[in-house]
Amino acid sequence: MGKMRRKFTVGFKQQVVQEIEAGLVTKAAAARKYEISGGVIERWVWRYRDGTLLDKPTSEEKALKAENERLKAKIGELTMQIDLLKKVEAYAQQKKRENTSVITLRNMAQFQGGAK
Repeated sequence: MGKMRRKFTVGFKQQVVQEIEAGLVTKAAAARKYEISGGVIERWVWRYRDGTLLDKPTSEEKALKAENERLKAKIGELTMQIDLLKKVEAYAQQKKRENTSVITLRNMAQFQGGAK
């Protein structure tokens, strides 16, 4: 069997780097204290200074984010459809009011034919 690799949480990595940055321990002392390679701690320090020592999103978080984006797009589409239907309904109501109201030049021909 191969060597078992240890995994450290981002919080632990940040804690170790913050101890080093604060001057509480040296890199070598932290390596001995936590039984971690000095090179690993050096990489953590570089990533911490670059701002890339962050949690990576899990596959579940990625799936939820994708679903959230899909649902937001669907909500936007449905909102646009509702707005369009409201405009069509308002237009139809306006046309209905124009045709059934007082006789005007627009609808005069409709009423000139007499009784049928």
